[in-house]
Order: sequence, then C-alpha cells, then structure tokens
Amino acid sequence: MKKLHFCFLALALLMISCSGNQNDIAIYGYELGDRTIQQLKLNIKLTDQEVNFEYTHKKDILKSINLKYQVQEDLVIIDSDTFTKIKNSYQLKTFVYEMYQIKKNKDSIKTLVFSPDLGLLATLGIGSDCVFLEDSIAPNAKEFIFKELYINLNIE
Repeated sequence: MKKLHFCFLALALLMISCSGNQNDIAIYGYELGDRTIQQLKLNIKLTDQEVNFEYTHKKDILKSINLKYQVQEDLVIIDSDTFTKIKNSYQLKTFVYEMYQIKKNKDSIKTLVFSPDLGLLATLGIGSDCVFLEDSIAPNAKEFIFKELYINLNIE
C-alpha cells in the first residue's frame, strides 16, 4: 500500500512539474530612445487552447502587458487587438521570432516580434517601441537590435 501511495505522489509531482507553467522570470525592457531599463516579471500559463504571457512591470502597473497566444489559430491577442502572423521573421542568436501585425488604418501599423516558445521579443508601433530580454545589454546593443528588427520588418 505504501508503494501505491508513493507512486501516486511521484506521478502527481511529475504532472505538476511538467505543466509548463513558468513564474517570475526576470525580464528587462528597453525602449527606443530611452536609456532607462524597465524591470518586469514574466509569468507563463499553458492551457490546451492558448498560452498566456503576463509581463508585470515592477514599478508601474500601467506598463504591464497581458498577451494571449491562440495555438490553433496562430494569433496573438493583447487587450482587444488581434495580431496575425506575417511572412517576416527575426533571428536573435539561435532563436527565430515570428512577426505579427495589426493594421487599424494605412497610417497605424502595430507589430509584435514573438515566439510561442519564448514570448515577446519586441513591440513596434505600440506606444513606445520596446525590446524585452532575459539578459541585461549595453545601450548600443539595444539600438543594433532595433535596427535589425526594422530591416527585417521591411524586407519584401
């Protein structure tokens, strides 16, 4: 009987550890044209239909981002905006991020650089342009990433 209880306990712990949810991942946010570094916490919650990415700003709750990735439709949703995948992508080191866009009108295009496995890399045209990384980088490295993002966004 003790072996049976131990097996159930081991199975329960395995299921909890393999659930895919990740909490309190430190993320650094870098805005274009701003030298300050934002500190955020990322929480990822998986369900069958979607992956929720919650970026919580440590000091300003208004700068927090709640993003949902719809697995079946390959869509990204922030607030009431639905972003669809475009053909452009961006590679940072060995990771490939896809680009998702929404066009409200011809003068308003918002772009997300996103990976369903890694989360949000950048927001372009959404308030201020931001890059989100797990590592701290130098200001000139941030500018280089933005330059590469804009080049990849404008490749036909």
